[in-house]
Formats: sequence, C-alpha cells, structure tokens
Amino acid sequence: MSDINNQLVEFIDTIYLPVLDRQESIQWFQEKLGLTWNGYCFNLGSGPVIFLVPVKNKEDVKLSYLTDEWEGTDYEMQLVTFRSKNIEETHRKLQERGVNVSEVKVYDGNRKNFRFYDLNGNRFDVWSGWL
Repeated sequence: MSDINNQLVEFIDTIYLPVLDRQESIQWFQEKLGLTWNGYCFNLGSGPVIFLVPVKNKEDVKLSYLTDEWEGTDYEMQLVTFRSKNIEETHRKLQERGVNVSEVKVYDGNRKNFRFYDLNGNRFDVWSGWL
C-alpha cells in the first residue's frame, strides 16, 4: 500500500502526441473529436493537455504496443484512453465523421470501450467509466 504523503507526483499533466503534420492533425482533432486548439495544445478541461509534436520519421508515430496480457496474443494496446459520458453517441458521431472505429464492447459487465485511429495511425481507446 502506498503512502500518499510519500507520493512525489500528483497526476499526468501533459501528453505529447506524435504527428506527421501539426496543422492537419489540429484540423482532424477539431473536426472529428470537437476539441479546441488554444494555439499551443488541446485542453480537454480535465485531465492532461495534449500537445502535438511533429516527428521526423513516420515510424515514430506510435502510441501502441503488442502484449499478450490483455485480449489474447499480440493485442495492440494503446497508451491513451479517453472517457465519454455517452459512449454510444460518441461512437456514432465518430463513425458519421468517417473515423475508423471498432465496435463498442462490454467488458466484465462493468464498462464499455471502443478503439479508434487518428489520421496519423495513433490508436486510442474510449471508455464509458464504470457502469
């Protein structure tokens, strides 16, 4: 058990998202997710802010890795999960906006999730919070 008084950090403050083209990515996140760019980053109102960092090489755009510890062998695990108050509506709107999304699944009877990819190939997860 950890002692909160000995904890040296408070929360995750910033995500540096690798992208190929910052302007195209800003437009994509604004159009697809409805996020607002403040000139420096996307501030979602709670949780970390998201900075977009152009990479030199396409292979550096990667926010996922393979694991055998989640949903079977060689499962592609993402690093970033968004939360949605209405996951079905979020899923529907992303589909309508042309985003590649997986189906919404219920896990362990206590949460819903789906995955999507941005225009750079970054994989993200969306979850409902605990049901």
